[in-house]
Amino acid sequence: LGISGLRTKVRGPLWFLCIVSLRREAKRVSCDRLLYHLRASVTRFTTAIDTEVGLGTPSIVMPRVSRILAVASVEMENVPMRDMSSERASAVIHRQRVLLVIALVAIVACVAGLVASRYVKSPQQVAAEQSAPPVSIITESVISQVLTQTITVRGTVDVSSTVNIVSRIEASPSILTRLPVSQGDEVDQGKVIAEVSGRPVFVLAGAIPAYRGLVPGDRGADVEQLQESLQALGLLKDPVWGTYDRVTRLAVATLFKDAGYEDPGGISLGEVVFVPQLPATVGSVAVTVGDEVPGVILTLQTGSPVVHAVIPSGQEQLVAVGQAVVIDDELNRRSGVGVVELVGEFTVQNAGLNGPPDGQAAGFPVTVSVSEGIDASWVGTSVAVTITIGSTKSAVLTVPVAAIQIRTDGGTYVTVRDAGALSDVEVATGMVANGFVEITPVLSGSLLAGDEVVVG
Repeated sequence: LGISGLRTKVRGPLWFLCIVSLRREAKRVSCDRLLYHLRASVTRFTTAIDTEVGLGTPSIVMPRVSRILAVASVEMENVPMRDMSSERASAVIHRQRVLLVIALVAIVACVAGLVASRYVKSPQQVAAEQSAPPVSIITESVISQVLTQTITVRGTVDVSSTVNIVSRIEASPSILTRLPVSQGDEVDQGKVIAEVSGRPVFVLAGAIPAYRGLVPGDRGADVEQLQESLQALGLLKDPVWGTYDRVTRLAVATLFKDAGYEDPGGISLGEVVFVPQLPATVGSVAVTVGDEVPGVILTLQTGSPVVHAVIPSGQEQLVAVGQAVVIDDELNRRSGVGVVELVGEFTVQNAGLNGPPDGQAAGFPVTVSVSEGIDASWVGTSVAVTITIGSTKSAVLTVPVAAIQIRTDGGTYVTVRDAGALSDVEVATGMVANGFVEITPVLSGSLLAGDEVVVG
């Protein structure tokens, strides 16, 4: 084409390219950055043209291109330019808002779909949910255990006997001057339990109640009883002979002096009380210090605690003397054991039209003697009394009562499940207790502990 022709052909397209490119790209990039990239592109373009025509360098084209770009720069200055950064930020914010709206719409649609899938059900789905579950077989294991049959009733812990301590000290007035014990205290022989008008009241062991004062020369069983108590206290070394002599008087003097009282020379009526069984527990106190003592000072509870209960009618034949008993205080989480001591006759005390008064159940009274685990602190407590009325001598095969089947031929069977297969095994039944029944397979070895039997 020639150099002049090349210049003519290139000038128009370059100019058009510059103006059009600047106007189109001005909305997205700054002018300086656009011109920089445009200059670099034109440089590569003109270099390619000079190389194509064989010049090897852009020395002819580049001066012209530089002048065109300068004109383009002036042209760009005359083009009204908007705040590119502001418009770009607005566009970004607009796109973000659109995306946010789309996301919110998608979330709402998802939630609505979940709610609809939970509460909106087809008729087929409703019918499937209301239909009965598929039939299955329920089994339980055969257990080897000692089977124990019991009955449980309510009872109350009581004392086996009580002794009233009565003031017989002859004094005017008879005033309680000291009370060294209180309710619940344990007392043993040789202890002063009260003081009336300055004189002590000693507790000693003995079955014969004190009925007279004792002075030297007195004889009798009550003297012998006194000497046995003095021996138990270590105050009398000689054998018991039943005569209140000088040795006995000295032992009595030591008893009084050790307690802080003067030698009385003898024992006045009321200064010693005999209790059949010691130690005993103070059950109740009738007077306080300073009161006049007309009679009973306090009550002693003697002997081991016992439990009184009532067996309902119809079960009395199951209970017998000597059967083991477990006594539970559920409130205080403690327990003890005992044995049935007495089964009484059917009793209804002062029963009216509506049955026994004061919540007392009609039935057969039972007394349980306590062997261990229960002391005086239990007295008055309501307890559960569990009486063992029968037990197997050793471990036996047992199954739930529901597993037993009685056929029309009179035979008793259980159905055994083994690897999915069902088979009937004939058994003989024994004791029934706590929902289990003792079984013995008719065919030895046909049923073992751990086998699964059908219960439903």
